[in-house]
Amino acid sequence: MGTDSGLLSIGDICSETGLSPDVVRVWERRYGFPRPVRLPSGHRRYRPSDLNRLRLIAEAVADGHRPALAVKADEASLRKLLVRGQSPTWAPIVDPLIKAVLEMESAQIRALLQNAFTHYALKDFLGHVVDPLLEWIGFAWAEGSLGIHQEHLVTEILEDFLREVRLALPAKPGRGSVLLTTLPGERHRLGLLMAALLYAAKGVRVELLGVDLPVASIANAALTLRVDTVAVSLSIQSSGEPTRRLLLDLLERLPPRCRLLIGGQGAARTRKMEGVERMAGISEI
Repeated sequence: MGTDSGLLSIGDICSETGLSPDVVRVWERRYGFPRPVRLPSGHRRYRPSDLNRLRLIAEAVADGHRPALAVKADEASLRKLLVRGQSPTWAPIVDPLIKAVLEMESAQIRALLQNAFTHYALKDFLGHVVDPLLEWIGFAWAEGSLGIHQEHLVTEILEDFLREVRLALPAKPGRGSVLLTTLPGERHRLGLLMAALLYAAKGVRVELLGVDLPVASIANAALTLRVDTVAVSLSIQSSGEPTRRLLLDLLERLPPRCRLLIGGQGAARTRKMEGVERMAGISEI
């Protein structure tokens, strides 16, 4: 990573923050940040301090704050936006989980997850353990107190755990079927796995296609797999008019009587469309 005496390319910025080049450039044009260095070639280069602030901004936007507010805020204000206290939904086991993540104790992370899963009802496990852990991971990564190696380790462990639990749950006749995926460019996977687990726990046949799938492929899979619902997960960064157009395209391509359902943080920020159902949260499953 990095070129030109420590300066970063837009590719570096995007790979480290999850933002798209278009979003970074729109923020630069509309809100005046970041302010890249221009090379004689015309290419933009960014300072490491820009990356740190953009991480905080990306997390604030993902947490539901308006870009107009987040991009204009300084780092101290951004940290105030992101501060989360230990609310009643924060299970006591989250603290030792955080310690295990920081120390990269993979066996301990798995053991603590298994212990929590055993002692909590499924929705409480997801809502009081997994959700707060993910919130902490996002904040700690954004402020730089969690390394990308630590974030990747815990993410992979969580994905493996949620998948293993789901695959042990058999589908039951008459409970319906659902295909879960994300639209092109959307790579947030954990919310998808959490929703898949809740559907499977109800006996629904779950077909999980993963992330970043072309609209035509989603529609073809729905037809071939004969599902009655297609559920698309939207992050806060994938909402807006481009997403709306993709959803309308998908809706037209789906087989007759196949529902199209959207969920995730981006669903509430996507304009209502006839024929597209919105789910406020996975607790509605």
